[in-house]
Amino acid sequence: METIWLDATEFSERGGFVLETQFVGEMGQAYLMADGVGEPVMPASVKFTVNEGGKYRFFARVKNWCVEHRPDGIVLEVDGVRSGHTCAMMHVNRWYFEVGGDFELSCGEHTLSVYDTSGWFGRFAAIVITNNYDFYPSRELSMMKKQRREMKNIPDKVTDMGRYDLIVVGGGVAGVVAAISAARYGLKTALINNRPVLGGNGSDESAVTLDGSTHIGEHETGLVFEMKCYRETKNLTWSNVFDKYTSAEKDLTVFKNTLVTGADRVGDAVERVHAINTMTLEESIFSADRYVDASGDAWLGYYAGAYYRYGREARFQHGEPFAPEIADGNTMSGCAMRGISAPRPSICSFFAEPTDSHVNFTPPAWAFKLLDGDELGRTPRVYERGEWWLELQNDYDDVFEGEFVRDSMFRMSAGYFDWLKNSWSGRDAVANYKLRSLGTYLARRESRRLVGDRILSENDYVEGQSYPDAVCYCGWNIDVHHIDGIFSGKDGAFTVNRRPPITPIPFSVLYSKNISNLMMAGRCISVTHIGLGPVRVQLTTATMGQAVGTAAYLCKKYGCTPRQIRDEHIEELQQLLLKDGMTIPGVKHNDEKDLARKSRVSADSFIEGCEPENVINGKTRKREGEDYAWISNGPAPQNITLTFEEPTEIKQVRITLDFPFDKFGYGYSEYPKTPELVTDLNLHILTESGWIKVKEVRNNVWRLVLIDLDPIKVKAVKVEVVRVSDSDRVIIPEIRIY
Repeated sequence: METIWLDATEFSERGGFVLETQFVGEMGQAYLMADGVGEPVMPASVKFTVNEGGKYRFFARVKNWCVEHRPDGIVLEVDGVRSGHTCAMMHVNRWYFEVGGDFELSCGEHTLSVYDTSGWFGRFAAIVITNNYDFYPSRELSMMKKQRREMKNIPDKVTDMGRYDLIVVGGGVAGVVAAISAARYGLKTALINNRPVLGGNGSDESAVTLDGSTHIGEHETGLVFEMKCYRETKNLTWSNVFDKYTSAEKDLTVFKNTLVTGADRVGDAVERVHAINTMTLEESIFSADRYVDASGDAWLGYYAGAYYRYGREARFQHGEPFAPEIADGNTMSGCAMRGISAPRPSICSFFAEPTDSHVNFTPPAWAFKLLDGDELGRTPRVYERGEWWLELQNDYDDVFEGEFVRDSMFRMSAGYFDWLKNSWSGRDAVANYKLRSLGTYLARRESRRLVGDRILSENDYVEGQSYPDAVCYCGWNIDVHHIDGIFSGKDGAFTVNRRPPITPIPFSVLYSKNISNLMMAGRCISVTHIGLGPVRVQLTTATMGQAVGTAAYLCKKYGCTPRQIRDEHIEELQQLLLKDGMTIPGVKHNDEKDLARKSRVSADSFIEGCEPENVINGKTRKREGEDYAWISNGPAPQNITLTFEEPTEIKQVRITLDFPFDKFGYGYSEYPKTPELVTDLNLHILTESGWIKVKEVRNNVWRLVLIDLDPIKVKAVKVEVVRVSDSDRVIIPEIRIY
């Protein structure tokens, strides 16, 4: 007897099918999905060889993704002979194996092709070929995996990937920044990402814009701002940038297509994590001294037994005005997204294009029927794609039923396009639009939230709030979406959408309350459902990532836990973050190692209140006070000089420049011009031999300019500003010397 197992990932020709690996954790393997938007797609094909001639039975692992409507069938063809049976039509709402056809095969090579019938997201994960008519592949997941190993002769083994100083689980924006920050401080770091690209919701797969405090002119700084400047300068996607930056770190190893599936603890600490490759299903283990959960859904914390919350807290728990009286399991819905080739655009729910003539749209039977006309309570601003409020009701389970949720978003998106074309009062504006694609990536907003020593709630976003352990800040609205999603009607899209002041984020919400070596960054930090609103956007989560990545360095330095960092070393953490370009409300630079603070500062010119000494007063942002920078009263060239009382050995100069933060808008807005940015400068040092020019910086795009030198004794350091982008003055907020 002969049995052959073919994974969908082995099909060398995918035709109009797309590879789907988002749901390996829940359904067991990757699959191919027909992406034809109502038109059958080109088939997927693979060659296989049998060693015995005769009649073979073909089984297909398929799913009827909308049971009551049977949206798209799967048909097998071997050597040009098509089966008379259509798979994925059964009333089974889970993945299952089904007989796809019986074919007479000669000994040797053959071609298997898989067709769909409608282009509406028909899918298959595996094909099993056998001449044993007494065999039927198992639907049950553990048995299926065992059968697969046996048929493909795969050893039942787990590969040890080694031990690290830090493991970061989750390759979204927060995880990428955490991993890079740790690696820059010399930690041997592993970044484990379950997707083929880095960036999470901000990746090329999804392309959700990176937002934070930008809409109020308070753009987050630090590493994410450095990467944003690079992205804009090079016209790259975020995933391109993250690849560039992670590959530049010698102490960082990135593992893509790697899904964490479990964790082992020793006492109250994580000892190792278990993972599988989402393409090959190979199993592995990773070990580390410390961990960061940046997975979004808090999978690492969940497997490790960390305390977590899910859904909405009752009002009595934190006294939040917008919390419900009774707790429930509602979490904010995500959106169905899809990135496209250009650096900025993305598909939200659907993509449509205008044509030269009227285009009818008849919705498929499985499309949701939305409220008629203007009862929907939404006013479209764009027609070629959907908008952020195209959400499901909040009682869907994004964590354990992610594929069902994403498929329900197909139904919602098609229903919305039907409403737009056939029901909305302004439908004449979209009469010529033709539907081209639907969003396929499940971009989540909320799921599990791990519990730390502090839990941020709605009442913490108030004027003047301060924390002794502040490490970053948020400025997005208290933005919590209506529990009925697109079906909320005239109630609108929000439960609450209130603008709070800039609010610091304490370190005590970035580590686990009961797992001693676990930190977190991203939307799984320690907040309430309402408290998640201001902190869940990606520029803000990036600053969390920099905070925990840097904290991991201090944990190794002192051999301590994150809680001990808060209790014993928080000022050192804050000062490192400021040194690396971050902004922390209420925290000023007072690094005693900064030699510039002991110098006498002079300049060619300055305006009143903007004296040269301001470059060492600890302020780097305009909102920290009008004396935040040295500002010349004339155009470049201008010089500012820092003179020491006696010759001093230096090896690095760090210059913080000014950016027009007040001109930043939302993440999808045009990158603002930088008229006051210093683009060209020279660095001079005064030695016993006189002044020496040691560095020329040209066409600068960075806010933080780092100049490393061989250790040398100097009497003074001079920054000669040669050119400013487009301004009649020079602005430098800070100069540090080490």
